[in-house]
Amino acid sequence: MHKRALVSASRAFAALQQWWGSLALRTQFTLAAAVVLLGGMIAIGLWVADRVVRAVTFNTAAALALYMESSVAPLIQELQASEQLTEATQQRLDELLRQPAIGEHILSIRIWRLDGTVVYSRWKELIGKGFPISDSFRLAAEGKLAIDITGPGAAEEEEDAHERALAPDLIEIYTPVRETNTRRVIAVAEFYAAAQKLRSDVRDEVASSWLIVAHVTLYMMAALWGIVARGSRTIDEQRAQLRERIGELQSLLRQNEDLRVRLQRSNATVADANEQFLRRIGADLHDGPAQLLSYTLLRLHKLAPLIEAAGTEKERRELLFIRESLGDTLQEVRNISEGLALPELGSISLREVIELAISSHERVTSTLVARQLQDLPEDTPQSLKICVYRFVQEGLTNAFRHADGRGQAVSARGIQVLEVSVSDDGQGFATGGPAGTGLGLAGLRARIEAIGGRLEVCSTPGLGTHLAASFDLGKVRHAEVVIG
Repeated sequence: MHKRALVSASRAFAALQQWWGSLALRTQFTLAAAVVLLGGMIAIGLWVADRVVRAVTFNTAAALALYMESSVAPLIQELQASEQLTEATQQRLDELLRQPAIGEHILSIRIWRLDGTVVYSRWKELIGKGFPISDSFRLAAEGKLAIDITGPGAAEEEEDAHERALAPDLIEIYTPVRETNTRRVIAVAEFYAAAQKLRSDVRDEVASSWLIVAHVTLYMMAALWGIVARGSRTIDEQRAQLRERIGELQSLLRQNEDLRVRLQRSNATVADANEQFLRRIGADLHDGPAQLLSYTLLRLHKLAPLIEAAGTEKERRELLFIRESLGDTLQEVRNISEGLALPELGSISLREVIELAISSHERVTSTLVARQLQDLPEDTPQSLKICVYRFVQEGLTNAFRHADGRGQAVSARGIQVLEVSVSDDGQGFATGGPAGTGLGLAGLRARIEAIGGRLEVCSTPGLGTHLAASFDLGKVRHAEVVIG
């Protein structure tokens, strides 16, 4: 049964969705707006009504309390020194209740000591009796105004029996009586008033607030309906224009796709040309300046015995300095030539490519590089191998030049998304300024992005540098196929 109920509910919901989708936009809006505005009207109306009830009740009670406090408080200041009121004070309070201006609103007055003992009442038999202290009494004893409204169905309390006989619907107002000089609470005055007129005033105010909310809601619905009706006509006109533009956009998208493929081809061509150019420069350095420097060193070797035999000490030191400088220069040129000339990468795996770049760097710089290579793909495009080799080469070169090889580390992992990083513990640099040498980070970023990768540079002065390159292998292989 439960399963059948779920199936029936699902079908009903699907039918409701279909019916809703078949409605015109203005009809959907009318129904939705009616539900939303009606719910809002009810929520706002309830909130306003509650606020009206609170405001009217409190304002009425506050006005009565203020009026009575100004009349009663001066008469009972003797309670600050005595626990009872004198006969004269009680007679003045009786006369106060008989005044027409007060008697119209106040049914009874009761004065309490703070321990819950009655020290004045219209009914003398209650004077001197103690009754349980209510929450409203406690609030008044703490210096706050408290209000209780009890209807005919409320539970009858012993101390309220006389007042309830006069009016079953009562308002009880508890107000603190303060000492004139110190403002210390010395007693609590309780006023009883008939709540019938207050309830009538509250009903009138609530009805007025509901009427205002209803009118505002109707005006809002009418205004929104006009806006939506006009907007619906505009939408219908724009739909036809959009259909035409969609066709134009589809044509532009096809052209953009063609341009993207051409751009990938151009990037691959540029990268290949760049590698050939670097290889040619490396060969030229090896065959040109390096050979000349080697020839120069040989000639100096031949001159060495002559200078050693007939030259001065200064000339021998100068010869030694020249030979050492030329030797260092020759080694630097050979290192540059070796770095520019890319080794054969086509027949080796990506792991071996990274190991080759690391071992070449360790051999040239006589430093050690920590490595962590795991979960690497076996078959990768040539363009990715070249890019990763150059990335590791450039990152380690920068780590050696700017960090003296401290903390050199290379990590690589990923079967679907390849992540390769090079880091060091050097002085770092501000990433907003120029950084990097050799191929340079700008050229390295262009090389990586050319095959769909992304380069992130994290460096802070004094905290080292971390270079991270990531490649979506699926996209790289797809680009390789398209370009091929």
